[in-house]
Amino acid sequence: MLKKTLATLLLLGVALPAHVAVTHADSFFHDDATLGVDVPSPGLYPEGIEHDTETGSFLLGSIRKGKVVRVTSDGAVETLVDDERLRSVVGIRVDRERGRLLVNNADYGVAERSAPEDRFQTAALAIYDLSNGTPLQYVDLSRLRPGEARFVNDLTIDADGNAYITDSLAAAIYRVTPAGDASVFLTHEIFRGDGFNLNGIQTHPDGFLIVAKKSDGRLFRVPLDAPEAFEEIALDRALVGTDGLVLAGENELIAITNRASGQAPNTIHRLVSEDNWASARVVGSVETGDVYATTGTIRDGRLFVSQGHLHTLPATLKDDATPLLEMFRIREVGMQK
Repeated sequence: MLKKTLATLLLLGVALPAHVAVTHADSFFHDDATLGVDVPSPGLYPEGIEHDTETGSFLLGSIRKGKVVRVTSDGAVETLVDDERLRSVVGIRVDRERGRLLVNNADYGVAERSAPEDRFQTAALAIYDLSNGTPLQYVDLSRLRPGEARFVNDLTIDADGNAYITDSLAAAIYRVTPAGDASVFLTHEIFRGDGFNLNGIQTHPDGFLIVAKKSDGRLFRVPLDAPEAFEEIALDRALVGTDGLVLAGENELIAITNRASGQAPNTIHRLVSEDNWASARVVGSVETGDVYATTGTIRDGRLFVSQGHLHTLPATLKDDATPLLEMFRIREVGMQK
């Protein structure tokens, strides 16, 4: 199976690293690039990833297809959500307590249902029944920041079921209540920058958000009860290109980087904090290769990341001679001891 998969990827032009290096000593990460799940789904180009503890399956949101698929541990793929209102599915989040799947809907101009007039304008949170994909709510966010380009990217939920959504272009974090009431939770000029900015976001159980700014690699600590009192988290290095964040423990965070601001670090970092996220330091890293790893999820103590090759999609769509990729991968990169 592995030989067949590698041959398929090479035929499709997917770059494979000769060696995926652990660049900083840390027992969490490993460099066995063969661990994970192959995802045979032509043209999927996944971005967001979650896992469903009830079924044990992974969930992937598709930038190109505008849908959410279930992926079993042996690589079987089935559609869970296929809603005509969805352009590109970006961040996704499982709310197991309420049986919901939350989905960010944006339009980058590369989706099958993209519309030129809606590029960087569509912004919505769509909510579905986790068990069968039945639509529950559709919350339009495009009116919250009038006059701004917008791209709703990642999202998280708090203990009460409120959703917090990063807008990478409108310098904002939105809040959507379980009843569907939407508002601007926080906006500030510091969230602007080159290209895509606010991106990965996680809720800490102590009552604050941790938010990544992709363009310059900064992290922010945002109190849920006083968002205007947000502070930058002091880091021992800038994590340029941070896309997804995974909270692996109260004092442990995974930052997944790919490309930003003319750089391509393509590295996953593990950070720890000893002061409740006033500051943090990198204690381990692993290189992914040029696969555009976006975000990740922890299942049974193992960290899995989505490898979506999104950086290749715009050029592929412009070149009729280049086929869309048919194989993607959910790769295991680390394990909690």
